[in-house]
Amino acid sequence: MLASRLGGTCNRNVVSLFLAFLLFYALLAAYLSTKCYRDPSSIFFRAEHARVLSYSSFRRSQARKFGDQQAILHAPIKWVNSTGTSTTTGHGPDFCIGVGSVDRHGFSYLKETLGSILEGLSDAERRRIYVVVFLAHTNQTQHEDYNQPWLVNMADALPAYPSNRETAALIRQLEADSSYESHARKQKIDYSVLLSACARVRPRYTMTLEDDVIALDGWYHRALAALQTAERKTAELGRERDGFLYLRVFYDGRLLGWNSEEWPLYVEASVGVELALLALLLALRWRFPSTRSSLLTRSTIILACGVCAPMAIGLFFAAGRSCVLPRREGVHLMHKYACCAQGLVFPQEQVVNHLLPMYRDTDDSYAAVDTFLEDWADEHDMLRWAVTPVLIQHVGGKSSHGAGDQKTGRLTDDMPFDYSFETNDPVSLAEEHWRWLADMTDDADVKLGG
Repeated sequence: MLASRLGGTCNRNVVSLFLAFLLFYALLAAYLSTKCYRDPSSIFFRAEHARVLSYSSFRRSQARKFGDQQAILHAPIKWVNSTGTSTTTGHGPDFCIGVGSVDRHGFSYLKETLGSILEGLSDAERRRIYVVVFLAHTNQTQHEDYNQPWLVNMADALPAYPSNRETAALIRQLEADSSYESHARKQKIDYSVLLSACARVRPRYTMTLEDDVIALDGWYHRALAALQTAERKTAELGRERDGFLYLRVFYDGRLLGWNSEEWPLYVEASVGVELALLALLLALRWRFPSTRSSLLTRSTIILACGVCAPMAIGLFFAAGRSCVLPRREGVHLMHKYACCAQGLVFPQEQVVNHLLPMYRDTDDSYAAVDTFLEDWADEHDMLRWAVTPVLIQHVGGKSSHGAGDQKTGRLTDDMPFDYSFETNDPVSLAEEHWRWLADMTDDADVKLGG
């Protein structure tokens, strides 16, 4: 009878513990559903809410207003060579920003892209940036933004294709062919035009941007800080400066989930958690013998390790990697799952020594620019850094080569997107930017006073 009573008590304890676990599990799942809806690798992902352009819409509004203001200026602020008027001598700008653009037949993001880059910059910051906009058509009047006053006033240079007959004939041929292979081939020629225009002013860094992105307020000082960190970390790895290929300022959040290639790691971690829990319970059972017949019975241990732990591990993975294990802020290597070419910053030595010769020499390469660049970097063991959080967002819903929603320009699930960008707070970013400008002013005053 005593054994029967003890058995009944044990069973009740097991049931009570399991019900308590289920209650906690349900509450945790409800909490995660409110926190993980922006993670595309999560079962709680809600695309209709995650893809709402919150901060981007605010920034686009600022950018459009800035563009309208620029359109009526007679003397817009532009890059100033510190040693004179020539762009081939003296110290170059901090950044040359190269933006290539093609007509999207009724959709243009170019004004917003340029406006978001320049809006909020101090006059001193703007004078340290050289903006190159390339309308990538043999007949540039085909582009709906051709010769727009805001474009003329915001860009420092508006290059065209080389005038030699052979190149012009090739580009017209590629323009007439709508295939992906022709697009990829022409894209490399377009990049060579942009990079050549930037090389003429000898910047410290060249940033290439697609024409359908939005930059956050304060991107300039964040990019400078990230580049300094990347260079320091490159040296700490024992690598020369020419081993640092680029800093990525945008990556696609869809690719940072539980990647199938890493399944052995996930299995090992899960088994490790199970074994650690089992060892802990057995140690407690051994250390406190009185619990063997009440709390830490064999049934309890089987329930904990055989049911509760697997359920908890399953919920962990179901919640999504970016939600439960978000990338740490800062600058980190990103050699895998790096997409796409919306925003990259290159030390100028890489542009001159590698990128320009490479793009000029790939007439027969049909790989897209981002794939081509990553393959080359893997082959040459180049370091590729990425900054978290990202500094730009991809907002274009109508691609220049047929992807996305071609009728309405609405962002679709197959378009690159960073889900955390929309959580930016405009006030906090503006305050951060103002503090940085104030610190730079104070440092300049100290130097002058010294």
